[in-house]
Amino acid sequence: MQQGNTLSPASLSRRGLAGYQRFDIPTSALPERKSPPTNPPGTSGPTQTRYAVVTEWCGRAAAVTAVVLFGMVLLTIHKGLLVQDSARTVVDNFRVTNEFFAQRADLTAPATARRQLDELNGVLAQLNSAAATDVDHLAALLPNAQALVAAGQGDTQIAGQLESVATTLQGSAASLHQVSADANITVSTVNDELTRALDLTTQLNSELTRTANKLALVPASDAFIPAPEGNR
Repeated sequence: MQQGNTLSPASLSRRGLAGYQRFDIPTSALPERKSPPTNPPGTSGPTQTRYAVVTEWCGRAAAVTAVVLFGMVLLTIHKGLLVQDSARTVVDNFRVTNEFFAQRADLTAPATARRQLDELNGVLAQLNSAAATDVDHLAALLPNAQALVAAGQGDTQIAGQLESVATTLQGSAASLHQVSADANITVSTVNDELTRALDLTTQLNSELTRTANKLALVPASDAFIPAPEGNR
């Protein structure tokens, strides 16, 4: 038995989804729900679940094993590259060692040793000739060196004499400077005395002129007072 819904739209909007719940219908009035079969026909449920779990765990184990195997493959490749580099280094070292042994075997050969001894003798002979030439040059330079040493000693003596002469000249220059200073003072003194003599001469001339002018006014009376020359 169904009843009408008396709820208003405003109350539905306020409640939200809770407004769509029906509490006025009994449970017996609801239709019966039949669940579909979970297992295919002819199979049992627990067995199928067990097989699914086993298959799932086997897949996980296979995935983990694949990841581990992939890491091991990468590690193996890396180790292989390291071994390859080490092998190349060892081969290079063996090659260099073989070259060293080959060169040493050539050096120990009689013909090679004889040839190298001959070359060494030639080099020693050239060194001996060069040393003899240097000795001759030194012997030729020795008299010149002795002459230079003697000249240097003479130059040293001359330098000592020149030093004494320079000292004497320095003293003479100081004496000349003092004499010139004294002469300058003497000349200045003589100049001052001459200036005073000129001044006195000028004064004497002035006095003589005044005396002559005074005597010109006196008439000549006898032979004791002669008349001035201008009034004769």
